[in-house]
Amino acid sequence: MFKKIVSILSVLLLALYLAYSVAAMTDRHEDTRLCLGVDLHISDSLHFDLIDEDMILTVLQEHSVDPTGLPLDDINLELLESILLQHPLVGKVQCYKTGGDKLRINIWSRVPLVRVMNNRGQDYYVDSRGEILTQHSLAVQLPVATGYIDKSFASVELLQVVNAIDRSEFWKAQVEQINVTKEGQIELVPRVGEHLLILGTAQDIEHKLERLMNFYKNGLDNVGWNKYSSISVAYDNQVVCKKR
Repeated sequence: MFKKIVSILSVLLLALYLAYSVAAMTDRHEDTRLCLGVDLHISDSLHFDLIDEDMILTVLQEHSVDPTGLPLDDINLELLESILLQHPLVGKVQCYKTGGDKLRINIWSRVPLVRVMNNRGQDYYVDSRGEILTQHSLAVQLPVATGYIDKSFASVELLQVVNAIDRSEFWKAQVEQINVTKEGQIELVPRVGEHLLILGTAQDIEHKLERLMNFYKNGLDNVGWNKYSSISVAYDNQVVCKKR
């Protein structure tokens, strides 16, 4: 009887030991789960496709922070986000670990709205937040602004004009270039018609473009689009035309 009890106890102890070993191995395995790869999602509201997956993975590799193959617990998400935000075309980053042992990276690209080529020889872009983007040779079609434009003017007044133009399908198609004179007067160079559109300042820009639109419909359509050398809406409730 005694031998039987000892035998049963031995079996129970062995079973407990095996259960403990399996549990310990499982815990160690969970503690050392490795990142199986990167799940990358890029958002671009204008679909310019300025950023692609290869570009982002190259940034991670160049900074030696590619998470693939690393223990998930060792991945510094804040460091990854800060490194990716250093890229001039990246506007916002969100990193988090997924249930499939992968790292999810959501990226929102900066959206350029206008290219500035000013009188000082500076060449840069202004994005949708009014921030300066110095990346050159972007393969996108954007309005070009020339003349006496400093970065402060570009981020505020010029952006107001560009946004107003962008909200109208007609003006997006009609405006070829924006120019700012030495006196700070904003001019539009149209694609159709040999005249200059003078806005004055960016103040009340929506109303000014509306007045120009009405004059196009009720004036130029009757007298011809090449009769005037300039059409100005710089002053309240007026359309001042200069004959060629």
